[in-house]
Amino acid sequence: MRYLKSLAMAAAVLAIGVSAFAGEGSNTKCDSSTQECLDYMAQKMKDSGWVGIEMEQVEEGSGWSITKVVPGSPAEAGGMQPGDVLFAMYGIELNEANQEKIKQARAEWKPGQHVEYTVRRAGENHEIHLTLAAMPADVLASWIGRHLMESHASVAEASDTAAKEKGADS
Repeated sequence: MRYLKSLAMAAAVLAIGVSAFAGEGSNTKCDSSTQECLDYMAQKMKDSGWVGIEMEQVEEGSGWSITKVVPGSPAEAGGMQPGDVLFAMYGIELNEANQEKIKQARAEWKPGQHVEYTVRRAGENHEIHLTLAAMPADVLASWIGRHLMESHASVAEASDTAAKEKGADS
C-alpha cells in the first residue's frame, strides 16, 4: 500500500499533465464519466515519459525525498539514489510557488526525452541527467486504478460490494 501511495505522490509531481482532466490530487469527484476518464488517462499516460522513483514530500522546505529507485529505470541509469532530495527540475525549484512552471515543463514529456534534475545528496547539489522511458504497464494500471477508486464513486462502490460478497462466500 505504501508503494501505491508513493507512486501517487510521484504522479502528483511527475504526471501533472493528466491532473487537470482527471482531478488528480484533489478529494473531489472527477467530472468525467468513468469510461471517458479511463480512456483519457490510458492514452495520456501511456505516451508519457517515466522516471522510476518513489518519493515523499520534504517537510522542511522544497523538494521531494527519493525513497526508492526502481531497478532498471531511467532514475537508476541517471544516478538517482534513495535519500536524494529532488530540489529542482530544469532549474525550477520544486515548491508550491512554482507549481504552474513545473506543470508546463512536465506537460510534454515523452519517452526518449532528456530531463535535468538537481538533487541534494549529503548536503551538496548534484545535476542528474536522464532519458525518460515509456511508463510500465503495471505503473500505468496502478495510477489509473487509484484515481478511479478515489474519484469515481461507482467504481469504489462496486469494488466494496465485490469485496463484501467475496467475504460472505468464504
